[in-house]
Order: sequence, then C-alpha cells, then structure tokens
Amino acid sequence: MRYAIADIHGCCKTFNALIDKLPLRESDSLYLLGDYIDRGPDSKGVLDTIMNLRCKVVPLLGNHEDLWLRASACSGVQRIYDPDFNRWMKNDGGETLKSFAGFNTEPYLAFLKELPPFLELDDFLLVHAELDFSLPDPFGEAGVESMLWSRGKPYYGEKPVICGHSPLPLEQIMDTKLRFQAGLKINRINIDNGCCYVNRIGYHNLLAYCLDDGELYIQPNIEQIKGDGSIY
Repeated sequence: MRYAIADIHGCCKTFNALIDKLPLRESDSLYLLGDYIDRGPDSKGVLDTIMNLRCKVVPLLGNHEDLWLRASACSGVQRIYDPDFNRWMKNDGGETLKSFAGFNTEPYLAFLKELPPFLELDDFLLVHAELDFSLPDPFGEAGVESMLWSRGKPYYGEKPVICGHSPLPLEQIMDTKLRFQAGLKINRINIDNGCCYVNRIGYHNLLAYCLDDGELYIQPNIEQIKGDGSIY
C-alpha cells in the first residue's frame, strides 16, 4: 500500500502516533510531502524518525526545508543581517534551532539537500505546494518556486495532485476525498489540516492518505500545549 503525509512541522509525537495507526509493512511506500521542520517542538525528532523508518520512505522537499537550507549558508553573527536567515526566523525557524541545540546539523542538511521537489507516479503527482502549468516546463527548474510556495494556481494536468502547504479544514479535505472516490473530476487533493493550528476549529490534525484505497487516517495533535494555546 502507498500512503502520503504532509506538513508535519516538528510534531514528532503526533507523527509517530500517526505512523502507529498505519498498517505499514516493509513493502509499503510512505510518501512525505515536505515541511518536516519549524513551528512544532521537535524538528530533529521528526527527521530522525523519517531517516530510520523501515518501510520505503520517499520524502519530498518543502518550503520550510528550503528556507533552512538557504539560511544555513550564512553562520555566526553575520546571519542576523542575512535576508534568508531572517526569512526563516519569521517562519518559525527558531523552533528548529532549539530542537538541534548542541547537535551537529550537517548530516540533516545533507539529507535535505538530496530531496526532490516533486514525484510522478503512474496515477498521481506528488508535490508540497503546486505545479505551475503556465510555464513551458512546470517540472523544470523554473517550476521549483511554485512547487514549494505557490497557492491558488490553476492546474491543467491529467493526473490528480496530492499536496499540502495550504492548511484546509478537515471537513473540506474529507469532502474532496469522497468526491474523488465517487469518480468526480478532482485534480487536487490537499491533505494539510494544519497540524500546528491547535486553537483553530476544524484543524490541528496530522493526516495520512492511502493512495490505493482512499482511506484517510486522522491523528489529532498530541504535542504539549502552552497556556496560550500554542505548541511548545
């Protein structure tokens, strides 16, 4: 069987709880659609889990990994003046720095550098955000920005896209899934339910979607929550 998970965002306990719900075998495939880091309390733990799973794991690059890779090019006191570093901090990169405090990040950065921005299967396209079909080659280098960052672009491809990046209410995700299973023309299935949005009604779940039978596995966020409703 084949499963897809999007936008874990440092929620390692929640990620492992979702993995435990899946009937994973070593012959199964687990497609991860990016954004493993930032926001949640244990980005390092999420990457450790991914790198040690025993099934076939195919992780894709997300915009938050791209932010960290860009920010890592600048180090020391100079990084406070670096636009890439500051952009990462504005996107909750500080939580990743806390998670890796005292640890060597080089093996993790080397791992992230090898991640592709999309994957084409016989029946689906997998990407973190979107594919820009207004480009001559949406799968080429010029299309990477859209694959990592875009929201709201029209999609003209034949294969349905499985993606994340733009959090949607669980009810909307379920409705899209059911319409797709009913044979209606659905060209995009977004499985990002905003795992870190613990104070928003209809969000705060990490989802796994089975590409073979359409089952949706739902795991509520179980990270420790602060008094203001945010995640530690």
